[in-house]
Amino acid sequence: MSTPKNEISHNRSGLPYFLLYLACIIYAVVRYVAFSPQNFQHLPVFVLNKAFSMGAALCFAIAFWYQWRGTAILNNGTDPSGWFRSGVFGSVAHVPMSLAILNPSYFKAFFINDRMTFIGEAVFLFGALTLAGIYFLTRPSWSLRHRWWISLGTISMLFCHTLCMGIARGFNMNRSYAYLPPMWLISLIGTTLGAVFLLLSRPISQDPPQKS
Repeated sequence: MSTPKNEISHNRSGLPYFLLYLACIIYAVVRYVAFSPQNFQHLPVFVLNKAFSMGAALCFAIAFWYQWRGTAILNNGTDPSGWFRSGVFGSVAHVPMSLAILNPSYFKAFFINDRMTFIGEAVFLFGALTLAGIYFLTRPSWSLRHRWWISLGTISMLFCHTLCMGIARGFNMNRSYAYLPPMWLISLIGTTLGAVFLLLSRPISQDPPQKS
């Protein structure tokens, strides 16, 4: 995953990444706390975890958008973009926060008695595979074509992770949630757009032609 040098320089301040995560945090607080003040005690992990997860998904989508924009200018496949690194930050924060509250009292839809349901386990399966893909993408040794395929597999796992979360959690838009769309839906839309941008930026094979 790469971006033009001028885009990397433009975003080096870190302000765009900070503002995106700040917007996600505000959205999470409004949706889960504004009309349900009893959830304020769950702000440090449960609520902020949702902000970090949505922020990470949107960062990856924006990273693929920058990659698509920069394909015709510079696309050497070696330097992860600032948006990608920002997405890694959100993912790294999301994992331990999710594991810290993994119990039926927080995620009732994931459990039957004390054991996880099929869809609950699928959420964590695809989440783990997404994290593995992100790890591979942080390695600098991949060719452009290999990096593209790993990116495609990673965002596919992220899509499945988010979709399974939506299936488990449902579509709740009522006063308790400030009548706002669920955060998994926004993440899913962002992930879908990111996949489209990635497909549009598929690299042309640079392998030399085989002699007959």
